[in-house]
Amino acid sequence: MMSLIHTLIAVITLVSSANAFFPYFPPYMCAEDGQCVNQPNSPRDVKDEVSGIASLKISQRWPKTEVSRDQQVRRTVNKLIRKYNHPSQARGSARDSVEKRRGTNTYSVQTAANPAPTNSAGINQDGTDFSYFAQVQFGSANTPLYMLLDTGASTTWVMGPSCGSDACKSHDSFGAADSKTFKTTTDPFSVAYGAGSVSGTLASDSVSIAGMKFQMTFGIANITSDDFKYFPIDGILGLSLQKGSTPSFIETLVASKAVKSNIFGISLNRASDGDNTGEINFGAVDNSKFTGSLNYLPVSANSAGDWAIPMANVGFGSNQAGVTGKLAYIDTGTSFIFAPPDQAAAFYAVVTGAKILSTGATVTYSVPCDTTTALTFTFGKTTYSVSPKDWVSASVNGVCTGNVFGRTIVADSWLLGDTFLKNVYAVFDVDQTRALQLRLLQFP
Repeated sequence: MMSLIHTLIAVITLVSSANAFFPYFPPYMCAEDGQCVNQPNSPRDVKDEVSGIASLKISQRWPKTEVSRDQQVRRTVNKLIRKYNHPSQARGSARDSVEKRRGTNTYSVQTAANPAPTNSAGINQDGTDFSYFAQVQFGSANTPLYMLLDTGASTTWVMGPSCGSDACKSHDSFGAADSKTFKTTTDPFSVAYGAGSVSGTLASDSVSIAGMKFQMTFGIANITSDDFKYFPIDGILGLSLQKGSTPSFIETLVASKAVKSNIFGISLNRASDGDNTGEINFGAVDNSKFTGSLNYLPVSANSAGDWAIPMANVGFGSNQAGVTGKLAYIDTGTSFIFAPPDQAAAFYAVVTGAKILSTGATVTYSVPCDTTTALTFTFGKTTYSVSPKDWVSASVNGVCTGNVFGRTIVADSWLLGDTFLKNVYAVFDVDQTRALQLRLLQFP
């Protein structure tokens, strides 16, 4: 087990198109249930118009699988495309438990060991390395809801008590009856997703996370698409820098002056490593998570509020693919890695034994199951390694798939999700973003 790592609401009134919910199921996973369906032929094009030191507990939970996994692949890819198409463009033993919560959300959660640093909280998971959730308290009664953390979007919303959609019936909600300080409005909000949408009205109330508490505006969903029926989130917490007509979570955090520095650091645990030591920190980094110095990387001025950094190259060990001068979007809200098909092909061309496994809207590749070579990303003069534990799938019928998928989400850019982030300690620096900087660190 690796012990050190070297080297997080803008709700637009009226209507917006955004994506903050997109767990991705690769095609190889559908082989387990035999319920594969066709991928879509083309993406849908829509625009995204979203709009002290403390720490926040994150949970990781696996979705229900009542629909085929390829259906969820299709929905996920469309959501990702919508999401990024902007108008402008301490150690301890882990313990398993099922958290008993009010309402109807009864998903199991594997809790993490309490981290040693002050003002830090463990990142819980169910052992799948799939998607990561924070427990956030709303209103005067501190109603707890599980919120998807998304550095790729700024929209925040929760399921409302009047929501009659099937998805809402299996989740917890928040509304006027839950808080003495709840303030509703008649302003509508709507967020379009690849396979559905969420809509309702805007409201404001206190939001408590990681020992911080402030008033903010967010959406109360009255209608949700069926997508949310299969996953355990009660809402979405946006952590990007995108701006909307109401202050985003990041803007609210900055205005509150609740932390010494407007940064947040994320360390995602790999389930196979044993003890769960993942955590998130606001206001300061956890120095026990890395050695050496932090490596600052510039955030692109053309990223439209997303955490996107210039990427110098991609490689397989020491073999470089010649993919240069591209942007990499750092996204906690997706599990894998996406690249334009031609650039994914360039990467797999230098991977020993790689073969095209499937084509179409999303191109997948098989790689030898005994691969021990790291996938590498170079930013500036620093190269970061991604373990084959993460970028090579488990064997299904003797075939292993590379978790780098050929599909354009953002034109001529890469999307680096949890496959990458499990190998780094990522610090999202809001203050330095004014100078267009982000810093990432990696395992030694």
